[in-house]
Amino acid sequence: MGKIDKGILGGFSGKVGNVIGSTWKGISYMKSKPASNNKKASEKQIIHRARFMYAAKFLQRLQPVIEVGYRMHDRCKTARNEAMSEFLNYTLTGDYPMFKVNYNRLRLAKGSLELPADYSVALVDNRALIKWSVDSNSEDDQSEDKLLAQLLENNVLLVSIADGCEPKYTMRKFKRKDGSGDIGLPNAPSGTEVHCYLAFIANDDSMRVSNSIYVGSVIAP
Repeated sequence: MGKIDKGILGGFSGKVGNVIGSTWKGISYMKSKPASNNKKASEKQIIHRARFMYAAKFLQRLQPVIEVGYRMHDRCKTARNEAMSEFLNYTLTGDYPMFKVNYNRLRLAKGSLELPADYSVALVDNRALIKWSVDSNSEDDQSEDKLLAQLLENNVLLVSIADGCEPKYTMRKFKRKDGSGDIGLPNAPSGTEVHCYLAFIANDDSMRVSNSIYVGSVIAP
C-alpha cells in the first residue's frame, strides 16, 4: 500500500499496483515495478555486468576518498555513481574477463581548484614521498594575496594503490604550502608497482576540490 505524503498533489511512498513511489535527496520519483524476465542473459549483458561488478569492487576500497573527491558532483548523482561513470568510461580497459586498470587515467577527485605546475614521487624510507610546486605571487593586489593565502592553506589528499591490496590515503595531514608529503605503501609483495595520487581540498566551507593527479609510481621494497 502506498502512502501520500503531502496531499493529492504530493509524492507518495510505497507501492500502488505496479507503480513504486520513493524519494531521493528530496526529489519524489515514481517508477514501474520491473517485469520478471526469465530470458538467458546475452553475451553483451554478461560483459556489461562483469564490468560493473569489477568497477564496484575496485572503488569500494576507495569509498572514503571518493566521498571527498567527488563532493562537488552533479546533484542528480551520488559521488559513488559519478566515480563509477568515470571509471567505466576512462579507466577500465581490457577484454572480458581479463579486465585491467589504466592507473594513470584513474580519477579520484574532480573539481576546479588550481593544480601545481610540477610534481614528483620517490621512494624514501619505504614510503612514497610526493612533492609539488608551491606557486608564489609577487602581486601587491590585496585580493590576489588573499586568494593565494587561501590556496596555500588547502588540505592535501595523498593516495597509494597497488593491485589486490587495501589502498593507503591521508587527507588532512599536509597543506599545499608544505610542498611535500609522504604516505605509506599498501601491504604489497616486494617488487609490486604502487601508484600514487595527489589532490587538494579547500580548507573552508566551499567544498571545493581539485582534480586528482597521477604523480607516478614506486616499486614496493
